[in-house]
Amino acid sequence: MARLFLAVFPPADVIERLDEVERPEVEGVRWTKREQWHITLRFLGEAEAEDVDRSLRGFRGSAASVRLGPVSRRLGARVLVLPAAGLGELAAEVRTLTADIGQPPDKRDFTGHLTLARARKRIPATVVGLPFEAEFLATELWLVDSELHPDGARYTQLSHWPLEVAS
Repeated sequence: MARLFLAVFPPADVIERLDEVERPEVEGVRWTKREQWHITLRFLGEAEAEDVDRSLRGFRGSAASVRLGPVSRRLGARVLVLPAAGLGELAAEVRTLTADIGQPPDKRDFTGHLTLARARKRIPATVVGLPFEAEFLATELWLVDSELHPDGARYTQLSHWPLEVAS
């Protein structure tokens, strides 16, 4: 079994702009890297990729307009994120289709976000409120394998499903 999640990834132009966000050196804060930037729609935990593929066979979700920002904020005490609006319906659909795979779906409302940094103790106020705004069209849903390492998670994209763009 693998540690899996379903996500959308920002396009290259948004990644380039995210690379320009200020990342001050702050003790106890680890900034995420461009290969880690995604928006998780459903964390599955320990699960079999084949079960997810089977559950989403024939999936025809709709592309979603995603809005990142306008500023960074804390999610809990130890995570710095950019809010990501526009993915609630897609996340709900994915949650329903994969409800019996991996850990039970989160009962809380979906909170779309892209993680910028994690802290050992607490994200300091000095990095909350970093400005960043972008919009993009999410056109693919990805199944991702997450391997935890001391320097941060490493992700491998396993499967993907195209999202239909309205004409």
